[in-house]
Amino acid sequence: MDPTPYAWAEIITSSVVPVVIISACGLLCLAFYNRLSVVVTRLRSLQRERLSEYKELLKDEKKGGLLKEESEQFLHFLEDQTVDVLKRAYYLRNCIFCLISCICSLVVTSLVIGLSVVFPILEIFALVFFITGLFLLLYGLSFAIREIKIALNPIQMESGFVQRLIKSQLEKSISK
Repeated sequence: MDPTPYAWAEIITSSVVPVVIISACGLLCLAFYNRLSVVVTRLRSLQRERLSEYKELLKDEKKGGLLKEESEQFLHFLEDQTVDVLKRAYYLRNCIFCLISCICSLVVTSLVIGLSVVFPILEIFALVFFITGLFLLLYGLSFAIREIKIALNPIQMESGFVQRLIKSQLEKSISK
């Protein structure tokens, strides 16, 4: 089958939508790769803090009961914070995975649209890959929304911990 010039124009027009979505997904991937990088850096610093505090606790076993208790509380706090930050990293990883899968699906869509000029039966596959790509985009964005919802949890935990620590110290100094 010899494609007409009109068919080629239709192919190019039909291929523009997936290409625009691919560009948008690329920008989203860039943003979420950067977020993931920051979260991974925070996880590494949390692990260093945990190890440092643990070494201090072991080295200074002769600490008074209160200081030792505060150090143990701080270690548990860092562990809880690590769990939350790790959850964010998983959400970001899943988001990026879905966005990259969306890009792959839309690239296949564009290829199948081009091949559908020669093999018209492929039009249905183009539609299937396009819809799959859009669902992957939505699913990836749902992970992004979940990550954003919990993004402030670690700082809220940290603020609460510091407030409780300061409050208990103030109460002790007032009672003396």
